[in-house]
Amino acid sequence: MSIDYYLRLMVQGDKEGKITTVPLSGITPTLFSSQLANGQTRKRLSVYNNSNTASGESYYSYSAAATVSASSMAIPVGSMLQIPVSSDIPVYFFCKSGEKADLRVEEIA
Repeated sequence: MSIDYYLRLMVQGDKEGKITTVPLSGITPTLFSSQLANGQTRKRLSVYNNSNTASGESYYSYSAAATVSASSMAIPVGSMLQIPVSSDIPVYFFCKSGEKADLRVEEIA
């Protein structure tokens, strides 16, 4: 086997990568829709909170009924998180009441 073969095994994705802007406003959860082409299966999902310091933290959850509580995970301003996902698990993003957020979501297939 060549070294190229082993290097490809180390990479989490080998089909496609996509970065999507997700603007948020308020506590209503927004369902993230995959932007991968040709029905590719998502292998990884990472999110970066690109909000300015005047805005607050963003949150993600696997439920549309999520609130800022134990059922959601915070995405602090200026941080990048890897979100455990599968292709059939929905991911919702939201922020605190009265605040706005600007997320960048990276999908790897």
